[in-house]
Amino acid sequence: MNEKELRDVYNFYKDCKDGFVTKDGYAAVPIIGAKSLMVVYNGEQLQECKTKRSAQTFIKNHRTQAKSGTVFVEN
Repeated sequence: MNEKELRDVYNFYKDCKDGFVTKDGYAAVPIIGAKSLMVVYNGEQLQECKTKRSAQTFIKNHRTQAKSGTVFVEN
């Protein structure tokens, strides 16, 4: 998704009661039949979280992890 599409999705869902969407493409969506949220990023289901707070913490930690395919170069 490009920057405009992410902004449009965020603006559409920013006032929703259940779950949330971030400006950088993460979403925590309610799971039908459960009282938990599934964290989704780039169409991939990352983790099931029991509370909104735990989903926010997971997203914060996931942002700082090295992504697959990242190459570290030492000087």
